[in-house]
Amino acid sequence: MNGWHLKLLATGLLLLHLTVAQALQNPAVLLFGATLTDARAFAVEHAARRGWSIREVTANAALFEQVLDGEETDGILVVQRLLQIRAEFAEESAGVRVSLQAEEVEWPETDREWMTDVTGRYADNLTNALSSLRGKWDVRREDSAGLPEAPSSPFRDGVPPDASRMTAELIGTWAYAAERYAQSRGCELGEQATQLESSGQEWEQHRVFCQDGSQIVVRCRHGDCTTRF
Repeated sequence: MNGWHLKLLATGLLLLHLTVAQALQNPAVLLFGATLTDARAFAVEHAARRGWSIREVTANAALFEQVLDGEETDGILVVQRLLQIRAEFAEESAGVRVSLQAEEVEWPETDREWMTDVTGRYADNLTNALSSLRGKWDVRREDSAGLPEAPSSPFRDGVPPDASRMTAELIGTWAYAAERYAQSRGCELGEQATQLESSGQEWEQHRVFCQDGSQIVVRCRHGDCTTRF
């Protein structure tokens, strides 16, 4: 092996070391007793309710974003800078560990796009967000633990024995997108939570409840929603 190959190998190992070190330094929290599906759905719903846009959701990660700078031209918002938060979910024996990484994106989706890792700068904010997520998860887990269970039936008095899992399934991954679509159709969201009626590998069907008593059935595929079937 010549000197050039050794230098290339050393560079590769250094980059791998830096990547692993960065991953270990990212703020993280463990959701005790969670499954991967539970943790992902719960984190996505939590972020959506705090005003984050959901860019994408995959099996082990989710990408949230907010506009930091932009200007409106002829009724169209031109985004100059975004803050993106990437949540990663890793299963462990005690539950699911959620870690966060932050990046600022300048002039997104243009030939001038530039991304900067700002996890360190936002470390306190990310830690607070994870603490809030963990606190809400613990409350739901404690509430679920007090529900009665039936030894031979999946339901007892209409209450599912594993309420935390059932709640995540009923909410669905793209409930936030279904609600946003319903709002664009003039629906003012009511108190009743959006229900996941059915789902497939790449789609979900939601029923959204409006304040005036009406309901909208919305079908979403990878977060893109419509009332057309």
